[in-house]
Amino acid sequence: MQPLVLEYVFEGHQRGYNFTSPTRGYSDSTLKAIWRSAMPRGQGWAAYTGARSLKSFALEDGRLALSEVTVTDQRDESGRGGIRRAVIQVMYPGAYAEYLKDRLRRFPASVRVAVDRWPSFGQRRQLFECARPRLRGNLQIVCAYPYQTPESWQIAEAILLKLALMPGLLLRSGFLPFTTLALDNRDESALVALPADRAARLDGVPVITL
Repeated sequence: MQPLVLEYVFEGHQRGYNFTSPTRGYSDSTLKAIWRSAMPRGQGWAAYTGARSLKSFALEDGRLALSEVTVTDQRDESGRGGIRRAVIQVMYPGAYAEYLKDRLRRFPASVRVAVDRWPSFGQRRQLFECARPRLRGNLQIVCAYPYQTPESWQIAEAILLKLALMPGLLLRSGFLPFTTLALDNRDESALVALPADRAARLDGVPVITL
């Protein structure tokens, strides 16, 4: 299906975040679910202009959605920055897995080399210890990585894609929703990466340092 575009509308009666692409073929319930879930959580996105986040989530009909969000340099009517634009693709699980694999292959060579041996044995142990309570409940797994530039964050993004492609490391089976960059872990994916300074503010939440 044609990707959906969700972005900030500055004029007209639908001012604010709305779909700006055709929505034919999508039910109202699917559009509402995508609108609620497509954007990563948190405040203060103006400090991350140019940053990119990938966010995946399941839809009620068994399909999976992958939202690619970019922090633009636009400002709203009050002059506030941090306006984001999301391009959402909806696909079946098989196509979704192939998309993630292709995404990993398309990272710059320096990024692929940096994450090629991740996770190490020690990192696998840390992941397992953090994920073990999740086998008994709905515990979230929070990862932290220093944010410097959109390009440097590709390391964190690539690591989360690797984890999403081997869910057995964190879950017994099934789909593992993830967000490669958020500013707040609340109401976020089961697997989420935060900038290290944001993760340091969390109280009582286990954090895996990438």
